[in-house]
Amino acid sequence: SFPVEDYPGAGQQIARNLYAMAKLRVPMISVTSEGGSGGAEAVGMADVRLMFSHGYYSVISPEGAAAIEGKIREGEKMPKELVEACAENLHITAAENLKLGTIDRIVHEPPLGAKRDDFGFFRQLKSEIIRATDEVVLKTKSLRAFRAYELTMKKSEGQVVEEPHIEISWDLNEDEVKRLLSYRSKKYRNMSCAAYSEESSPCSAFCRKAKKSIAKLYYSFRYDLLKTQQKQVKKVFQDVSGEGSVLLRQVSSPITAAYDFISKKPGARPGKSPVSSSGAGEDPIEFGDVYTSPLANEDRTVTCPNTEKQGCKDLWVPDLYGEFGGVCENCGHHFPLEYQWYLKHLFDPDSIREFNGGVCAGNPLTYPGFEKKLQSAIAKTGRKSGIITFDARVMGVDLVVAMLYSDFRNGTVGSAEGEKFVRACESAKLKRRPLLSYVHTTGGIRIHEGTLGVVQMPKCTMAVREYIDSG
Repeated sequence: SFPVEDYPGAGQQIARNLYAMAKLRVPMISVTSEGGSGGAEAVGMADVRLMFSHGYYSVISPEGAAAIEGKIREGEKMPKELVEACAENLHITAAENLKLGTIDRIVHEPPLGAKRDDFGFFRQLKSEIIRATDEVVLKTKSLRAFRAYELTMKKSEGQVVEEPHIEISWDLNEDEVKRLLSYRSKKYRNMSCAAYSEESSPCSAFCRKAKKSIAKLYYSFRYDLLKTQQKQVKKVFQDVSGEGSVLLRQVSSPITAAYDFISKKPGARPGKSPVSSSGAGEDPIEFGDVYTSPLANEDRTVTCPNTEKQGCKDLWVPDLYGEFGGVCENCGHHFPLEYQWYLKHLFDPDSIREFNGGVCAGNPLTYPGFEKKLQSAIAKTGRKSGIITFDARVMGVDLVVAMLYSDFRNGTVGSAEGEKFVRACESAKLKRRPLLSYVHTTGGIRIHEGTLGVVQMPKCTMAVREYIDSG
């Protein structure tokens, strides 16, 4: 809002909305007329997503996309042809979103759009919302075959009735609520799965599924079955070892005393206990010995942006990016560093094990010119997406990490990045490990994927919620 956003900001509020809506215990239906980016998605995590036929649903306005694509500066005139091209390339219409799978059904409006006094259209809208709610509720019911068939037939025939002819109770018991939440989770987990590619042979895909099944069995046995008995078993072992040590000492002490008396030489002095030298071990690795940023190779000085306010001195680049790790020694301002620096310094040496590196960002909207930009980013980084997911250790603690980095399309998030993040959440949940989401750089949602990029917000939020709820 103008001039500034209310606390805690739009981004945090959208995240909180999605986090809460992920596990609401009632059916949810959303209706979109004109929606854009996070504003529409903040109330869009629904079990059925409806959209008006004359509306639009987009990651960004055509004018905003044109300004980015054309690199239009403030005060410059926006070319009309560029705006129209962006509107077409973003696939913002209801029919296009239905084809992409980001909405479930279209509510048809009158040819010239719905007016305020168009009561017939609003009766139709009411009927569509009731029917959508009935469909969601029936999916949670054990006994539903005939009613579900009736709804399916009316849907296929295009019938719109003002009053429902089928009696469906919207009250849900505990088992039905669990089915509702499971249905919602699967719905968003499977969103945009066709918008990325994964380089793998049938054999490697089979091995990956087998490895996942074995890991699930192993960690379930280790934590679900053994952990419940771990304290009892540990206590028994402590008691047994304590009793055994007392018994062994009572039996062996007479024998040890007799041996010492026989083997003791006359006039012998008691030996000194060996003293270990504290400096005998290897020297610890000094900060910066493992990896030094290439930025430190320049022989020049830079000025801290807080110099006028904080009185910071000019910084010599080799010291700034070497000893100081990119941080101003006076005010603590962080200068940007390449993501490799953080990989080398934040995690234990040789502990990083990357996974899902074969998931590749794509061009699902066939956006003109974007395929070439993708190939350029892949050639530049040697990676296939803007996120790295890996297992690592920090001070001996195992954890799962998802890291957005700047070198690949400025860390923007698309379908491939969302999928890899969700898999990282699932891996951390399976292995019962901490999850670290480290944002080196991000430019937000990738506009070239349209609403397929936008739906990564509810998809990833659902994965985080389920990871947290698992304990």
